Amino acid sequence: MTADLVAFLQARLDEQEAAAVAVGGTGEGWQALGTGVYSAASLDDDVPPLVTAGPEVGGSDEDAARAEHIALHDPAQVLREVEAARGLLKQYTAPETGEGLPDTFNRYGASMQRMAVDMAVRHLAQAHAGHPDYQPEWRP
Repeated sequence: MTADLVAFLQARLDEQEAAAVAVGGTGEGWQALGTGVYSAASLDDDVPPLVTAGPEVGGSDEDAARAEHIALHDPAQVLREVEAARGLLKQYTAPETGEGLPDTFNRYGASMQRMAVDMAVRHLAQAHAGHPDYQPEWRP
């Protein structure tokens, strides 16, 4: 894996984090009810939806499915996914080593860990294959 791929993924994670923080960050999760998406903390008839995926009355099944999809990607969930992906990148960029172990063993262990993480990171990057900075050689 190249430093370019790691930088590419870190930039995408930064973008996702910034977008999630801008719309509420670690607040309550979102829940779909009909064609609306509501904060789980305010599932009250008097509180308007955060997002409406179609007409609030008489919306289609497709509108309701859109609302469910949006709710599944609430800001808190996105932030958890960003944290998990960053943890994986960290395992590549700074593999764990054992104190008191010979340097040769630690180098070998780090090399094996990088090889294992490399494929997972390439799969993560493939989710961004439509981005103009994505490079085809990063495909798994």
